[in-house]
Amino acid sequence: MNTEDILHQIMENAYPSSSAFDDALSSFGGSRDVFSERFAKEVARQYLRGKLNFDIADSAINALSGWTPLEDFSACCWAIYRAFDEGEYLHQGQAAGTNEELFTRPMLKKAMAEFFPDEAS
Repeated sequence: MNTEDILHQIMENAYPSSSAFDDALSSFGGSRDVFSERFAKEVARQYLRGKLNFDIADSAINALSGWTPLEDFSACCWAIYRAFDEGEYLHQGQAAGTNEELFTRPMLKKAMAEFFPDEAS
């Protein structure tokens, strides 16, 4: 199991279990923190490139936060989580359907530039 397998499960409407993340971590061979950052980065990258829609990407980050509790998130994971979280609801005075463009995309671009400057698009 790897990141793509977890994303595929979510696309098939199957919320991944902790064991799916455990298996992916085992295949990855690194630390939980590094795996979580790479998973979050991959979700953000695919979303920004239009390969994942908001609902799938948001579900993936929420699933990650169920496996790696928010209090254990690195600054990178937290920034990506917050970007999707801000897109989940309307803010005061905000027009419906503008969450992604007003909050999620700009916050993700900022996080990618800050944490992965060589890969930011």
